[in-house]
Amino acid sequence: MTYQNIYVIPDQGNLKGGDLYDKFGNLSFFADVTGLTDKTQTGVDLVVPVKASTRGRFMRDPAPYTVAANTRYVSMNIRQTKGGIPGVTITLVGQNVGGPIERRQFGWTGSMSALYAWLKTTSNIQINMFGPTGTPYDPIPASA
Repeated sequence: MTYQNIYVIPDQGNLKGGDLYDKFGNLSFFADVTGLTDKTQTGVDLVVPVKASTRGRFMRDPAPYTVAANTRYVSMNIRQTKGGIPGVTITLVGQNVGGPIERRQFGWTGSMSALYAWLKTTSNIQINMFGPTGTPYDPIPASA
């Protein structure tokens, strides 16, 4: 399953932050995401030196050959998550003034308290948050 964004939510004081998996890019409807790191945009190209080695053509080869040292070019952190995502599924419910009620699900790997604290400081609208078992949290007002 591919995800449009994987946001890194920072620790909130002594509460453990984590990764928020946003499949369709909906988190920006609920909160301000401009200061967050997006793991899907953090790919880097690396040059990796490969040491010289000797190899045999078969087991107990009496005349192994030498492979010269060379350079390998790789791209790191560009893979999308495949299969199930880590963490739990949380649900955010909110409504713009005069608009329809929006209900979206996200994957979350940190503590629920840290996500709640982060949403209290960055929410765009009033949000109702539900935990992985459907447990409702206190409504989160829109931050000023």
